[in-house]
Amino acid sequence: MAALKLFISHSSRLRPASADGAEAQANWQLLQDTCTGLKTEYGDKIEILVDYEGLHPGDDWERRLNEWLAECHAAIILFSRRAIEESNWVRKEAAILSWRAELDPGFPLFPVLLDQQSSAEDLENDFFGTLRINRTQCVTKVTTAAQILDGIKPKLGDHPAILRGTGTTPFQLLLETVESAITDQISLPNLQRLSERLFPETARPSTHAACASVLARHLLNKGKTSLQRFQDFLDAARPRPPRERAAELLKYLRALWVDAGACGRISAARLHGKCLALNGELVGHSEPELDTKCFTLDRYLERAWPGTDRMNVIQVSDAGDVDAIQNEIRRSYRKGSSTLSDDAIDDMVRQDPWHVVVFVPATALKGGVAPDARLVNDLERLQRNYRNPVFVFGLGVQFPEELPDTVMRVLPELSLETEHAQFSAEGRARKLLDKSYPYR
Repeated sequence: MAALKLFISHSSRLRPASADGAEAQANWQLLQDTCTGLKTEYGDKIEILVDYEGLHPGDDWERRLNEWLAECHAAIILFSRRAIEESNWVRKEAAILSWRAELDPGFPLFPVLLDQQSSAEDLENDFFGTLRINRTQCVTKVTTAAQILDGIKPKLGDHPAILRGTGTTPFQLLLETVESAITDQISLPNLQRLSERLFPETARPSTHAACASVLARHLLNKGKTSLQRFQDFLDAARPRPPRERAAELLKYLRALWVDAGACGRISAARLHGKCLALNGELVGHSEPELDTKCFTLDRYLERAWPGTDRMNVIQVSDAGDVDAIQNEIRRSYRKGSSTLSDDAIDDMVRQDPWHVVVFVPATALKGGVAPDARLVNDLERLQRNYRNPVFVFGLGVQFPEELPDTVMRVLPELSLETEHAQFSAEGRARKLLDKSYPYR
């Protein structure tokens, strides 16, 4: 039985400026005592993913942390004073972990509030409030590792469905699917030759499954290079997998460049009934050759809700007021019928099982810069009425200096260099796919 992978997010490492601080020393000791206590309690049933044990000099620490966040089966967030007030990494990890919990309500996520340093109110305000971290089981007023264990054991316990630790995470499911797409009709010797060509300095995998796993992780473990790595794979694979499998593989990889932390913001906006703001030059760009009507927005949504095609994007052309936007929503649902009443259409919107996104490009806004507070408030009321749609404002290459306070920015802010590089990489990948399979 494989071990459960438990990730621990914290901001407890001692720093030169705070090494002598009593609070910092106590937090550092608490982290280590917690890891020791978990190992004593669970033994080899659990694998602890924590930076001070699992990261070493020379490691690609950012890639490794991202892998842990994707692969873990449960997580603890230690909310110290520094974690709440200063740590951008804890914020990023909290956003990703809350997104994981939203995708899988069975994902055990334990916010731990250190006594005199953090409180439930801290998780209800500002950034952490938007993530709804406090909707999960909080362990409060903690001063010892024993209290942390007592807080998480009732939920973690010894339940085999939780502690088996295999095949349950979205990343694991994606990995297995990519492995299948890679190995379809490709023999072990050909996979080994492919591995030697792509990774000449690593040992040759000895089994079909090991080869597939190495290749799949190579494609998945650094999202911004996934499309380039796909091209390398497809160009070198002999024989190539069937076209439909290669196209399927490209579909799995094309949105991995989107920051996982941003996905937490998209899920949070829907839960809170808030409007979103997304920057980028290609947010609403239509590109038929890539089968997309809103390139950047589509990739963000694919990343936020992986494994489903049930997404409906309604692009607004007139955002003069909430009535104009609602009329465009109704028109999109009224197709094929001229007799349904507005009330009947509104019921269809409420009951739609798809992810519904209403996209308001900057060109549809008065002045083309940012929505005014009144429009945002009206749309939030409309969202509470419908309960389903997420309203997304595309605000151009960068966020305006001022936005209504309730609008949630999709952070981190998108780099235009990244956006254009990924657009070009996807175009090249699609071109290579078409050249590799000239006969359909």
